[in-house]
Amino acid sequence: MMIHLISATSKEDALLLNQLATKIWQEHYIPIIGADQVSYMLTHLQSADKMFQDIQSGMTYYLIQVIKADGTKEWAGYAGFEIKADHLFLSKLYVLADFRQHGIGSFVFQHILKEAKSSNLPAIQLTVNKYNDKSIAAYQKMGFTTIKEQVADIGGGYVLDDYVMEYRIS
Repeated sequence: MMIHLISATSKEDALLLNQLATKIWQEHYIPIIGADQVSYMLTHLQSADKMFQDIQSGMTYYLIQVIKADGTKEWAGYAGFEIKADHLFLSKLYVLADFRQHGIGSFVFQHILKEAKSSNLPAIQLTVNKYNDKSIAAYQKMGFTTIKEQVADIGGGYVLDDYVMEYRIS
């Protein structure tokens, strides 16, 4: 299996990002935060319009495509990041269930690490839900450590109850 990152830049790409988000969030996050909050977040934070607005505002998005041994291509997930003054913020790294445990997260992380290094940034930061144990373990395996906890009000009576994790670039 080969992995490719394809820059998402158009409205059509944002529609595909949203389709992937809908599938991934419904399969992964409902047990963690519940169906109502997942629906709210898909509508307000992961909609095609919101992601296209993010792209236009300078956030970098990648569609993750895998090419199987038989040559068939499939979308496996997506990632999004932005360059901040003192770190790269990895806002999104989402992989469909069928493609987890195949090295995709590590592949994307290595690409993001190169981006951070080319911008002379000392760290990569991300937020992860405190109860998202599998993702926390994956980030720890990559070398991230928890630097703080944060609760962010996202409206609609919902909050993000997260750890902020950081990877220090040596």
